[in-house]
Amino acid sequence: MQFEVGLLCRRCVWCGGDSLRRMAVRSSGSYYDLLGVTPDASVEQIKQAFFVRSKKLHPDSDPSNPGLHAQFVALSEAYRVLSRETSRREYNTQLRARHRHWDRQTHTAAPHYSSESSEHVRYSEQFRYAPPQDLSPDQLERKRKRNLRLVGYCMLAMIGSIVAHYFGFRKLEEMHNSFMEEKDRAITEIYNTSKERARVNGFQKQTAILRQKHAEFVEKYQRREERGTDDK
Repeated sequence: MQFEVGLLCRRCVWCGGDSLRRMAVRSSGSYYDLLGVTPDASVEQIKQAFFVRSKKLHPDSDPSNPGLHAQFVALSEAYRVLSRETSRREYNTQLRARHRHWDRQTHTAAPHYSSESSEHVRYSEQFRYAPPQDLSPDQLERKRKRNLRLVGYCMLAMIGSIVAHYFGFRKLEEMHNSFMEEKDRAITEIYNTSKERARVNGFQKQTAILRQKHAEFVEKYQRREERGTDDK
């Protein structure tokens, strides 16, 4: 009688749909953990472990425990996969990929933050992951017009800034040219004044030299006349 009930429950597992089996297996560990065997266990060891555990987890063993049915479904699914070479090979491949994925998530986990920094993180996260807003067509239209106005204001501000920079640089260029012209005019004036002063000083010096030569000549001539008068 118990063997017939076991066949009935097993048939229920195979025909009850994948959703029940997936839901039962997802809540437990790996298939090897469910059967209590190692990953390198033989098919005979897996079969023996299944028969031992199925007696304990059979729903008829304790009708007052509703959780036994889900555990029995998970155990049957584990035995179905691991008792076949092809399905077991595929499951081992998926299990290794899942372990690698868990390892990557563990290594790339977020660092531990202090209480103060955690507050800042939570405060910023509420803006980063803002929930979607359900807006009516009128609200969407008003929002679109407001965004267009903001874009227009930004464009006007940018154009005004460009115009202000243009006239500002033009004014700065005019001031620079005026300053350079004033400096050139002052330098030219200083040069001409110095040149004229040098010319005047040179003429005065030449005049003084000529006067000195003339005085010396006159003095020598007078001395000769005086000597001639004395000789007579």
